[in-house]
Amino acid sequence: MASKGKFEDKPTLSKDRKRGQVEENREKPSAAKKPRVDQEKSLQAANAENAKLSIQLENERKAKEEALARLQSVNAKNDQLCKQLENERKIKENALIRLSSMASNMLRDNNPNIADLSDPNRPTKLSEQFSELYDNEWTDAFDELQKIFGDKEDKEVISYLLRLLLDENKVPPELFKTIKDAIKSTAPKYIKDVQVHVQSHLKKWLPFKSLEDCLEAVNVKRYIDKCTEVCWYMSVQDPQLFMEGDQSPEGKLDSSKYREYTKKGPYEEFVVWPVLYLYRGGPMLSKGVAQGSKLKDKISGKD
Repeated sequence: MASKGKFEDKPTLSKDRKRGQVEENREKPSAAKKPRVDQEKSLQAANAENAKLSIQLENERKAKEEALARLQSVNAKNDQLCKQLENERKIKENALIRLSSMASNMLRDNNPNIADLSDPNRPTKLSEQFSELYDNEWTDAFDELQKIFGDKEDKEVISYLLRLLLDENKVPPELFKTIKDAIKSTAPKYIKDVQVHVQSHLKKWLPFKSLEDCLEAVNVKRYIDKCTEVCWYMSVQDPQLFMEGDQSPEGKLDSSKYREYTKKGPYEEFVVWPVLYLYRGGPMLSKGVAQGSKLKDKISGKD
């Protein structure tokens, strides 16, 4: 009987073990679900954060676009104001220029002592050109005429060149005041026409041995053209510049007005180059050149 009791206890132990395993298996699914729940919560939190950041980013983008639009509007207004300011500045500048020009014209009118510094052919500049004409073109023309004239004395060649220069300066004075401004502004356009007219005019009085050879000589033509140009600009000044090329009645060489040519002496044998004045009776701009002589009877026109 004792052995039978031991045999009957075994089924009871087996059932308890199975029951424990079943309970264990019931608890395992709950433990497996927990990580998935945590992941879902994390994902939801991340999505919520992303949505929040997207909204924030969109708001910032809109704010930047609005700020950019305002800046562009301000820049456009600034550009408009700058253009308006520039236009007003130009208007003011032009008005000042006109006012200054009017004031200058009023001051300079019949007052040659006041120079227009904007004029490239103002009297002081013309005086420089006049001196350069003698130093350069006159010298070259003199050398060339000596070859053409051959047996004529230097005095005759000089006389022709001087007469040519003085003749160029004979422009009707009644025209100056009326058309002074128009001539000044358009003078360069007419120089060539005047030079052609002068070439034709010379044929009437220059007693050259060979007129054709002389007028076609390169250096003589250059001298004639330069004389025409300088005298043209001198003539349109108001009042016009004045050249004095007459000999002194007393026959004395005035060293305050003339430089000596090749000979020295108290007497003036003949004039080589005229004195230039700002206007007739006005201040001297440049000295002339005259041939000196120690003997009074050597004066041109006297025995």
